[in-house]
Amino acid sequence: MTEDLLNISLLPENVCFGCGHENHHGLRIEITHHPSKAETLQGRFEPADYMVGFPGITHGGAIYTAMDCMAAWTPRVFRAETTAIWILRSANVKYLRPAYQGRPLTLEAWIASESDRWEPVTVGTRAFDADGSLLVQGSFKVVPLSAERFKEVAGIDELPPSWSSHLNGTKE
Repeated sequence: MTEDLLNISLLPENVCFGCGHENHHGLRIEITHHPSKAETLQGRFEPADYMVGFPGITHGGAIYTAMDCMAAWTPRVFRAETTAIWILRSANVKYLRPAYQGRPLTLEAWIASESDRWEPVTVGTRAFDADGSLLVQGSFKVVPLSAERFKEVAGIDELPPSWSSHLNGTKE
């Protein structure tokens, strides 16, 4: 199953709090191609018991973080010709129903609107409970940054080797 997870196969050394499986304190969402919707990613998020807000309800910030990661991965997968690190510029999220503690969530993300190759992309997102009820919907605007521009913005000299390999389309 691990080889089917895009966030592991494309970025195996990922320590991101949301989508990194090398961060054992993070959300560790699982991202795959949606089985029946073209150009849609599907995610699975199993909130840990400590990710509660109100007792018995998963914290909305944890769900937001999972949706943020889905939004960043969507153009990376479906617009791979733009070799970029996609970062969040803005988001609008609407919480419709509570996500109950101990229940896995299914996430969806797709490109809702775009323009030129190096312009921001708007990604639509949704989170569903195990019964298929829509819990959260969102719109995330993500911006593509070249590796050089990302290093400048982040104030770093080098990307981690796994990220350099990921952007170059090579395995470490």
